[in-house]
Amino acid sequence: MLRFILRRLVFIPLILILVNFLGFAYAHYARPIRAERTPYGRLDKEAGPLLTEYRAYLNTILNIDFSMEVAIPGSLRSNTPNTFGVILKNATIASLGLLFLTLLLSTLLGFFFGLKAVRNETRGVARWLSLISTAGLAMPSFYIGSLFIFVSVYYVIRTAPGTHPPFPLDGFGWDAHLVLPVLALMARPTVQLAQVTAGLLSEELRKQYVVAARSLGYTWRSIRNIYALRNVIAPVIVTIAGLIRLLVGEQVLIEWLFRWPGLGRLLAWTLVPAQLSSTRGSPLFLNPPVMATVLTLIAVLFLVSDFIAAILVRIFDPRLRTRETETIKGSKR
Repeated sequence: MLRFILRRLVFIPLILILVNFLGFAYAHYARPIRAERTPYGRLDKEAGPLLTEYRAYLNTILNIDFSMEVAIPGSLRSNTPNTFGVILKNATIASLGLLFLTLLLSTLLGFFFGLKAVRNETRGVARWLSLISTAGLAMPSFYIGSLFIFVSVYYVIRTAPGTHPPFPLDGFGWDAHLVLPVLALMARPTVQLAQVTAGLLSEELRKQYVVAARSLGYTWRSIRNIYALRNVIAPVIVTIAGLIRLLVGEQVLIEWLFRWPGLGRLLAWTLVPAQLSSTRGSPLFLNPPVMATVLTLIAVLFLVSDFIAAILVRIFDPRLRTRETETIKGSKR
């Protein structure tokens, strides 16, 4: 276990440095090319050599100096000074809050539906879960979010013209503003986790030790909760880690759709060009420091979630630790 942790801790900083440099380099070289194609998009000053600019950016990061002013779109502005550090802090808090709430609800509901869908006596999965899973996996979060907006607007137009929709369609707030983004994000992870949990548990209940425990008088509930769940918890953790990566990717679209001022929307502002060739577009478009930092923060979420999941899997599944020990002993011979 210790050797595995140390190996991961060595590779994580290397990957983050690579992601950071590639993000900065892409924006550095692509920005002047884009500016040449836009009549009103000329750069205020010519960029210097890549390594020189990147060294200055690293000095800013390493000295924890985020005080430089950054011109940002109106939807990302706050009452505080629009410095690089303030923008990153507010965007990170907004994204992490949305991600944590969505992941928590998806995990609880997905695990609950997965348990309810398993038929103990027949050792199968209920049909209603297959129907729900098919519908949930076929509709991405951006599509569900668009449906929410369409239904809300239709409700206001048809039933109560001039009033506000039941839930806010855009903006930031730790209140009703969370409802539609969270519901749009949690639909697919919930059914995916429920499907995986039910499938694994159904297969586990077919094993011989379950038949033996049942013959000794144990109830299905006690067998499932004490023995079967313990054997499927490791792949369930791996599934949850995959859901985190899925949610981080889909948050970019959801935050853009609902104007949620998180890292996803900040990344979208650095990647989405102006709609017209005669407009400058977002002042953050292809901004090298912003793009490199946001991509690095997103990569941190990916790597840390994968690292924690890998450790938890080895804690709950002793077979992996035994296999690693045997591999190490075999390599020493």
